[in-house]
Amino acid sequence: MKKSLCSLALLASLLSAACFSQETAPPIPSLSQWEENMKSYSRKFMSTPINGKANETLVWYYDGIKVYYQIAEYTNDKSWLTGAKTCRDWYRDKYIFGRPSHVDGWRMFPHGLMLDYLKTGDDNDKKAVEIMEKNGAFSDRSIDYAKTSTYNLKSVELSREVAYNINVHVVAQALGVASFSKQDPYIDIALGHIKIWNDWMKSHSASFPYLSDGGKTGFQPFMAGLTCEALIRYYESKGADPYKKTEIIAAISELATLMWDAASIKGQNTLYYESNKKTPAPDLNLLICPLYGWLWHRTGDKSFIDKGDALFQGGIAGAYLSGGKQFSQNYRWSFDYVKWRKEPVDLDAGAAEAAKERRAAELKRATVFPNPFKSSSGMKLSIDNIFPECVFTLSDASGKKVIELNSAKKAYIEWDGMLAKDSPIPAGSYSYVIKTKDGLERTGKLEVKK
Repeated sequence: MKKSLCSLALLASLLSAACFSQETAPPIPSLSQWEENMKSYSRKFMSTPINGKANETLVWYYDGIKVYYQIAEYTNDKSWLTGAKTCRDWYRDKYIFGRPSHVDGWRMFPHGLMLDYLKTGDDNDKKAVEIMEKNGAFSDRSIDYAKTSTYNLKSVELSREVAYNINVHVVAQALGVASFSKQDPYIDIALGHIKIWNDWMKSHSASFPYLSDGGKTGFQPFMAGLTCEALIRYYESKGADPYKKTEIIAAISELATLMWDAASIKGQNTLYYESNKKTPAPDLNLLICPLYGWLWHRTGDKSFIDKGDALFQGGIAGAYLSGGKQFSQNYRWSFDYVKWRKEPVDLDAGAAEAAKERRAAELKRATVFPNPFKSSSGMKLSIDNIFPECVFTLSDASGKKVIELNSAKKAYIEWDGMLAKDSPIPAGSYSYVIKTKDGLERTGKLEVKK
């Protein structure tokens, strides 16, 4: 509970500082160059055969299927789907189906397969996602990898693998092929990775002692970007836990600010590749800038536009795009940055919706005690864990209202069982409704005995 309260406090602080005016965001800098690069470089890779082993320098890597589907949608030109087919024929049919007992943890790209299924209805796409969700590296949620001798998923060294497993499960749920339906425990692990990064950046420590190489490799912002992407995909998915949504937006907001302060290279519109050498990495900018666009879209805080636009512009100006991998990583989710930057702030579907979902989840924790209730025992009926101005309505078996109680300014209701002076409630089965001021409801049954 303490952790949730901290997240709520940080989110409240963020939202209170945000500018919620309806003023239109400024134009996206270098957008036309981003579009031109997209078209000119994608032609180079669209029809190039992908043969041999899983060569990660080629365009399939970082989800080339998704990249080409996004290009086709953005340009309204179906001819780009040739590139999606080229990537799909290699990635799905040769790589995944070629090794269905194990898919490498850094090669799990489900979003393009989902787009292909939605476009073509090909069940092989669902089958490939199902294989990843069941047989991908670290996909078995029943194993506590933190206790194994070799792998500890709570280490940021495996943050990418955790992020990719989250992506796979979100897509598997959307396609109806998920192997489990409960809350994904990897959400908490990914939030733990963000906490490690945030705490390190707040400490201003020169070394990054969280990897197995003993500090030879420093903090890598693009890895944090991949984790944020996965958490955002979860946040935006149907049925995401409202408490986790609160934690996610607070954690990513803090990381975005800290990471800019710690890792941006002055005058170059980019972040460093890793904290030990601090070399510029514009190739990776577009794996990071979308999280700033999402934060703008969900909070209205224009400081995120400034940072995101700088990274967007720097990536377009400085990224190497002549390699298939680099092209794919630059267009993996920068389409989302453009979308979120163009759309108005959506607080109702963001923070406000999350707040209402939190209240709905909290209302489920309401208790009516004791149940059964003995009206002659001298005990009071307690309705706890509710909100101020909640209304408790009790009805008999026929549906007729028996009594209505209001919590007023309190977060609980106590009732002595009396309908009127010297008139206790009769024994029987009753139904109740707890209703909040904003229309949320919780229903249940109450047994009354003498």
